[in-house]
Amino acid sequence: MAQTNTGTKIPNERGLGIYLISDFSGVELKDVALADALILDYSDPIGCERFIRQCRGSFIGTLYLMPVFILAIERQIEPVIQSMCDGVISSTQVEAIVSKIEKIKQRQVSLAPIDSSTPEVRILTKTMRYMFTREAKLTPVVDHRSHIGYTYPIISEHYNSGNMQDMFQMLENASENDYFRPRFVDKVHLCSNCYSAHLNFRETCPKCQSADLVTENLIHHFLCAYIGPEHDFISGDYLVCPKCNRMLRHIGVDYDKPSIIYNCQNCTHTFQEPVMDGFCFVCQKHNPIDSLIDISVNAFELTPIGEESSQSGLSKDQKEDVELQGFISYTTYAIFLKYETERARTSPKPGAAGSLVVKIPQKVKESMGSSYSRMMAEIADFVKNTTLSTDILSFANNNTFLIISPESDRSRLEALLSQIHDTVSKLLNSSLPGVGITITYKVEVVDGLANHMDVINNLMAPGRE
Repeated sequence: MAQTNTGTKIPNERGLGIYLISDFSGVELKDVALADALILDYSDPIGCERFIRQCRGSFIGTLYLMPVFILAIERQIEPVIQSMCDGVISSTQVEAIVSKIEKIKQRQVSLAPIDSSTPEVRILTKTMRYMFTREAKLTPVVDHRSHIGYTYPIISEHYNSGNMQDMFQMLENASENDYFRPRFVDKVHLCSNCYSAHLNFRETCPKCQSADLVTENLIHHFLCAYIGPEHDFISGDYLVCPKCNRMLRHIGVDYDKPSIIYNCQNCTHTFQEPVMDGFCFVCQKHNPIDSLIDISVNAFELTPIGEESSQSGLSKDQKEDVELQGFISYTTYAIFLKYETERARTSPKPGAAGSLVVKIPQKVKESMGSSYSRMMAEIADFVKNTTLSTDILSFANNNTFLIISPESDRSRLEALLSQIHDTVSKLLNSSLPGVGITITYKVEVVDGLANHMDVINNLMAPGRE
């Protein structure tokens, strides 16, 4: 095995540049940028963690998308570190991971060069591309060192304790724009000031807010109905009612203990209901329980729109999508398709759903500016005028037309999309010759046998040109 500045090169049948790094002090990120994959030796856990965080924290595609594996022999790997690698191996026999490396590299080929304008778009694009190349979900990992108690691989590297709110807002925006499909994992309660999950929940005095409290039983004497704190009844080794001077012998017969009371050691105040307080260990704010921020911690998977956007890039403003009259949103389209799928389960007449995808190189779209929106609006008008009034239309991700034809024959929709495809192709090739435009269409039968999201996924897959 040859030793280089990148580490020790591991020979393999495919001739890939796979390097084992054991001495992290002697390797810099620029040294590994051209490698096909890295294996990090976990015998130095601190060095390994620092190095993989540097890789995943970079905005250079060849680094944050680099296939990285961890070599660990009889060592327990931190879950957070494991979530940032592509697998854990126990030897340098790399044949088992070569196919995974090649699959990741192959999916990287479809990623178009992009120029992200804002930090949020850069982070989101990076995260989506990592998910796309791994065909993986974005899953939060329990992490006691994290400000919120959970860590998101890739994303959390760009958010510190001061901007947790920005991270949650970014994830929410991505879901609203149909890039992500959220799946509930947990709910956390965070400090209203700094978004920290490191809180001490404690009972406090409603008078002086001290947590120095002691509890005591209340005693109810059945015979004379007197209720008072237990210390009022104590007489030596016995319980004697201070009101009627009778001895209390048997609980449940002579008396019971219906509740407890609190005594504040700071101000001597006695009370039955303390005030709950969430004291933040980070910013030391006292948070009344009703002021805490409830946040749902979700896992996320890429939607078909997310997969498409991860390859072609996001618009500079995620909300700056072309809005077309007569076209519903992608989210509403998915709901309508779900209803059509459920209808088809009990009806002898299936429906049909189709897609028409217009792909124009990103640089061409940027050079067109607002004329791109006008062009897509013209195409949309043609689609709307060509389809039936009963057809349900959606325009997603600024380049994808989606159609549902309830109770319609597949061949009708296929002939219709073929006609639209031919007309739009002639229009675009005459107005934008030689720029590499591709237009594809696809049709799926909606017969109730498949899940509606599976139908959408199939529609988003490459179709006929």
